[in-house]
Amino acid sequence: MLRRALNFRQAIDDFVAKTRDLRQYELSDADWAGIELVMQWLKSFRSATTQMSTTKWPMLSSAHAIFRGLQESLQEDLAELPDSAPVKLRSALTSAHRKLSDYYFKVDESPFYVWASSMLPFIASRFG
Repeated sequence: MLRRALNFRQAIDDFVAKTRDLRQYELSDADWAGIELVMQWLKSFRSATTQMSTTKWPMLSSAHAIFRGLQESLQEDLAELPDSAPVKLRSALTSAHRKLSDYYFKVDESPFYVWASSMLPFIASRFG
């Protein structure tokens, strides 16, 4: 839906400008830039979700890498966020980053990760 709005930005702006009742909802350039930014974040989460759901054999290491990549993407987005960005937006991104950090460390602390690592020589000798 956001992609469609961006594709038809000019038509939307023209329609809102011509319709008196809608003028209060007119979007500024900053609003449109915010929509583009949100669309980029949603793409990152969609990509991570797609990677997680299309894996035939889910592995802890791949989930770990996906969480870390998404977390790094959010960190970069937060650093590039303009000072004029609404506090709620900055807070939501920070919360998402923190939540991913929680998952990242839960995976890292998991005894299964250590167990799986110790089983590699056995699995390699049996199936390799």
